[in-house]
Amino acid sequence: MGRLWGLVLFLALAWAQVHVVAPGETLFAIAKRYGTTVEVLARTNGLKDPNRIRVGQRLWVRPFLEFPLPRGKALVAPPVQGKAFGLRVEGYREGYAEFLGVRAPLFSQGGVLWGLLPVPALAEPKASPLRLLLEGEEVPLSLPVAPGGYGQEALALSPGLKALLQDPALKAEREKVVAACPREGPMPLGLAFRPPLSGRTTSPFGVRRRYGGLFTSYHEGLDYAVSPGTPVRAVADGVVVLSERLKVRGEAVVVAHGAGLCTGYWHLEARKVRPGDRVRAGQVLGLSGSTGLSTGPHLHLEVRLFGVPVDPGPFFVGLPLP
Repeated sequence: MGRLWGLVLFLALAWAQVHVVAPGETLFAIAKRYGTTVEVLARTNGLKDPNRIRVGQRLWVRPFLEFPLPRGKALVAPPVQGKAFGLRVEGYREGYAEFLGVRAPLFSQGGVLWGLLPVPALAEPKASPLRLLLEGEEVPLSLPVAPGGYGQEALALSPGLKALLQDPALKAEREKVVAACPREGPMPLGLAFRPPLSGRTTSPFGVRRRYGGLFTSYHEGLDYAVSPGTPVRAVADGVVVLSERLKVRGEAVVVAHGAGLCTGYWHLEARKVRPGDRVRAGQVLGLSGSTGLSTGPHLHLEVRLFGVPVDPGPFFVGLPLP
């Protein structure tokens, strides 16, 4: 059995290829070469602008791994450090998937099962086990986690911000944010984020950060440089599950979008919604500011999947589903 699944994994990895962008190449030419489309490559690789690719950039060009199952098959997007990845299971009516400590329900829509799973930004780039539990059947697979290629930065902190980082209440605040996001569906298959505001991003997701001489962590979201008082809008339809002042995150709003997926909007000057409010994409949630652990006016947009922070970027072109 072990040799069989080893062969399956080898064939799956042979199908999932990476292309390194050469000088003069366009995404259209790359898509044509591999028999896919610009839209699929943009969605799979989290490209906001398909016309902007750089020499040396690594692109998934055959984006999905395919595994035979006893009663069907599974298609899986290759996992990458700090990103969400999707899977599609055919031949079953219900089940779960487990990967890197997260047990995620599979949601039935259109006669197949769909799921989203997070890869922590600090996960080791190596092969890790994926367990599918499908109507009493357990199927063990192995997926290689690709490195995210994140940079580094150092932040100088004032004495007040240093004290805030060492506050023992930070753990409770994080647990509160995680607990606010429900795990229930339905899976928002057609979801694609809208920008929360007009502004340039100043700090991308996943950057390894050193806070003075305290400790090293990573940036859990996207930062937008913006003037105080700028309207901050919901990136997608959802339900407000948290709206309050927090120590580190300042004036904060969390919106649930289904299937364990939530967005957080931190450091606001003012909040305009309450828990339980149903919001539409583009609806104003609050005004930008510099509250909490903030060194200047900006919006921190965060995406959590089953409590794990993941890169918001790919969601602006759609869910990473096969």
